[in-house]
Amino acid sequence: MASYFWLLVVMAIVYWFMQQRKQDERATALARQLCEQQQVQFLECARSGHKFQVINGQRRLRTLYIVDFSGDGESRYQAELWLKGLRLAAFNMPPYRL
Repeated sequence: MASYFWLLVVMAIVYWFMQQRKQDERATALARQLCEQQQVQFLECARSGHKFQVINGQRRLRTLYIVDFSGDGESRYQAELWLKGLRLAAFNMPPYRL
């Protein structure tokens, strides 16, 4: 019986890892698309962490990604991309120089 427990634990960890990879790929694709819409150069997208937030009275897990971009090709700025699962929750872009 204990072996089934450990098998379930390992399967849960593998599932969580695969979901994180899928979310990372989705965040990078969204960041590229949003940078293209804003007509800035996409540089990099990295996961910063997870946070539980209360939304409509329910606790939801959101993931923060930091998106590096350039407006003029020389300087580097950071935007915040929030995902809720695989869906875009928010995208906050600071003012940048053209």
